[in-house]
Amino acid sequence: MLRTRSARLRRILMPLLIVIVVGIVALLLTGRGQQTQIIGAGSTLAQPLVERSAAAFRSVQAADNPSRVAQTGNDWMLDGSGIQYEPVGSLGGIMRLADPEVDFAVSDYPLSTEGLAQLGAAQSPIALGAVAVVHNLDLPAGQTLRLDAPTVARIYLGQTTRWNDPAITALNPGLALPELDITAVHRSDGSGSTYGFTGYLSAGSPDWAGGPGAGNQISWPTGTGAERTSGLIDAVRGTPGAIGYVEQGQAQRAGLRIAALGNAAGQFTVPGGATMLAAVAGHDWSGRDDYVTPLSTADDPQAYPMTVAIYAVVKRSPQFREDTERTLRYLAFVMGEYDGAAQDLGYLPLPPAASQAVQAYWTTALTPGA
Repeated sequence: MLRTRSARLRRILMPLLIVIVVGIVALLLTGRGQQTQIIGAGSTLAQPLVERSAAAFRSVQAADNPSRVAQTGNDWMLDGSGIQYEPVGSLGGIMRLADPEVDFAVSDYPLSTEGLAQLGAAQSPIALGAVAVVHNLDLPAGQTLRLDAPTVARIYLGQTTRWNDPAITALNPGLALPELDITAVHRSDGSGSTYGFTGYLSAGSPDWAGGPGAGNQISWPTGTGAERTSGLIDAVRGTPGAIGYVEQGQAQRAGLRIAALGNAAGQFTVPGGATMLAAVAGHDWSGRDDYVTPLSTADDPQAYPMTVAIYAVVKRSPQFREDTERTLRYLAFVMGEYDGAAQDLGYLPLPPAASQAVQAYWTTALTPGA
């Protein structure tokens, strides 16, 4: 009887054990199982755009909106958690993409051909943003501080240390600047904002180009480090005489003053829809180079010189095909249906022709075997 019961128990448990083991192996191989949540990580510059568009996207995909099927041609919808985004900085997001759980990364600078190959990924711009130089100076109402790349470079090189320095006053005739020490604040983590900021300095200052140079994470000659956009905002806002750099929409919402920057034409402009659009006039959006060439601003006198492209990086492997397809539907929503709200946040939607070119690029770059 004992052997009979034991054999009967084995006959019941063994198939169940096999099913459990097979399920675990399948989950390990796919990394996601049947999860429909989209997980992204990366840029803090793009954080408001991603998080607010994610909420809007979840709304239009909701189950209680049956007309959505007829509008979109699909009935896919997110689970209760929707889209999860980790604002860990551009570099952090790119590193997180190696995790099978992460579907996309958001970066304020493009990856190289080698970097894309190493990740097994493709990238494309999804929107435009602007890095603003911000400061904590009590200026007269209606007055805007003017700065250019050589002057800002000297501040971050530690050569210009007070706000009433002749180099700064020469750019601001009629503006009484205080005899106040300058506290230069920079990002301490890998950041696309740093990439855009140091690129601007390198383009306009030979001393900077030949010294610290451009990158998402550099060796700073001087200044105070702050982690993430929120840390930089807090540091500038809490330090009289501070200067820093941050996405312009977040700077405005934080109540920080934004400087007008000298562009390639010698004019001073502030970030905004018109100046950002002027900055990308004539840019090639075809993706023939897999979007590895950084966005370069035009010589238009109206151009804002620290206009940056916001890139989404997604996986190309057929193993993640369904996850990538879900991610692309969300990214298409950001470019096509969330454009007005994006502009309200301080971002600039891609021009319609650019959006069409990007989505055409997806059909070839993300086809299995491409």
